[in-house]
Amino acid sequence: MSSWLSPEMLTDLTAIGPEVRLVVAIVCAIIVDLVFGRRGRVAVTVIGIVGTGFALAALFDPVVGTGERAFGVITNDGYSCFFRSLIIGGTGVLLLQTLLFRGAEDSTRNEFVPMFLGTALGACLLVNTDNLIMLLLSMELLSLNSYLLAGWQRKERRSSEAALKYLVYGAVASALMTFGFSLLYGLSGSFNMAEIGQALSQAWAADSYNAQMAVMLASILVFVGIGFKVAIVPFHFWAPDVYEGAPTPVTTFLAVASKAAGFAVLLRFIHGVYLGEAVNPDWVERLGFVVAAMSAITMTYGNVTAILQRNVKRLLAYSSIAHAGYLLMGVAVMTSGTTVDAVEVGMDATLFYMATYYLGTLGAFGCVMSLSNRFGAEDTEDYAGLGWSAPWTSSFLVVFLVSLVGLPPTVGFVGKLWLITASVDVGLYWLAVVAVLNAVVALCYYFKIVRALFLRGDHEERVAGFKLSGVMPTLAHGSLLVLAVAVVYYCFGFDDLAGWVSSSLL
Repeated sequence: MSSWLSPEMLTDLTAIGPEVRLVVAIVCAIIVDLVFGRRGRVAVTVIGIVGTGFALAALFDPVVGTGERAFGVITNDGYSCFFRSLIIGGTGVLLLQTLLFRGAEDSTRNEFVPMFLGTALGACLLVNTDNLIMLLLSMELLSLNSYLLAGWQRKERRSSEAALKYLVYGAVASALMTFGFSLLYGLSGSFNMAEIGQALSQAWAADSYNAQMAVMLASILVFVGIGFKVAIVPFHFWAPDVYEGAPTPVTTFLAVASKAAGFAVLLRFIHGVYLGEAVNPDWVERLGFVVAAMSAITMTYGNVTAILQRNVKRLLAYSSIAHAGYLLMGVAVMTSGTTVDAVEVGMDATLFYMATYYLGTLGAFGCVMSLSNRFGAEDTEDYAGLGWSAPWTSSFLVVFLVSLVGLPPTVGFVGKLWLITASVDVGLYWLAVVAVLNAVVALCYYFKIVRALFLRGDHEERVAGFKLSGVMPTLAHGSLLVLAVAVVYYCFGFDDLAGWVSSSLL
């Protein structure tokens, strides 16, 4: 191989080792599916899980995360490694938990696994570039697979409806973002974020009305596209219906990995275009105020609307919208001033909260998946008394919900405290107050689920309509235990997590 591949190309291929291994896993899964058909269902899933394990292992290669560019468009830094770890790790856990879902849902096919891996591949490439063309292609790879997976249950009308709504909203958002990218290219003549930032700085400094309007229009269009991906108000309309109608593993991926990829792009774009060589300090501060306002509106809308929901997946969808508002707090801190300290503090708080949200949401949806498939529980009324029929799963769900609220002794408490402290440090006192009040509101609807599990019903054990046995389902339930332990452990040993986050900043 070395005879026809140059050392530089070998180094570049090693830098994208996780993505290469995901591609290999996709090919192997397709081949096994073609050979064995439905008989290879578990084998295909195992191949996907093993593939994500090898992809995670590739992140520990010394070449990966060095900061050297690969193929001219891959950034290959610690920041991308942080998000790739979340995406690939979450994909592996979800594929394991998919066995719980697929055992009860006969409409799923083996193609689910390679498409799921393809979605993870698009997300990994998305967080690993600062080139607009590569970013656009990666986002389309992520989005197109997501549209298909959202409508995977062909016999379910709400699944088809979810896919259609997701496709329509996504197509419009992608078109607007692409138009914004074209304006940025027209202003700068480059697809690189750093070079675009320099060009925008010069265009704004020229004090030309047309140039400044072009900068503002391009920024708005790009934020619309990214805002759709992370479900920020007012670009959130797709989320509740898609989260409720899509298969639960797909819903979890959208809530965890897809949202992580979207925020990774948002942070990199803001850091590279506006905070490298700021267009104008006053303009950046105005941007910071807009972001802070959107943060407050998003978290408030998500939390208040979640109180009215009966379907648990829909409730968690609005919860995910609210958490997007919390994550925007860190972005608001970054843009509250052009000082290096504000940028680092804001990004540090955002990445740490992303990790806490990741653990809580991944575990909560896993528990919801298990309870749904064993007892057919979808609404909060269906959860009445399930705490006595499935005590371990229900207890784990309580731990994850407590973390999402932001209460001790869970890592969610540390994450929210970090965000609130960062907001106070840069003078965003009003935003910190809004976040605290929203945490109180969140307590109401999260504990509506807890009350249903343990304080309602006849306290008699309910017979499961679908029983799961075997090694793989046991491992799937074991993953919930690992996530629950991690949620509690990192509340006290958060220095390890904080150190990883600090080493991953741009």
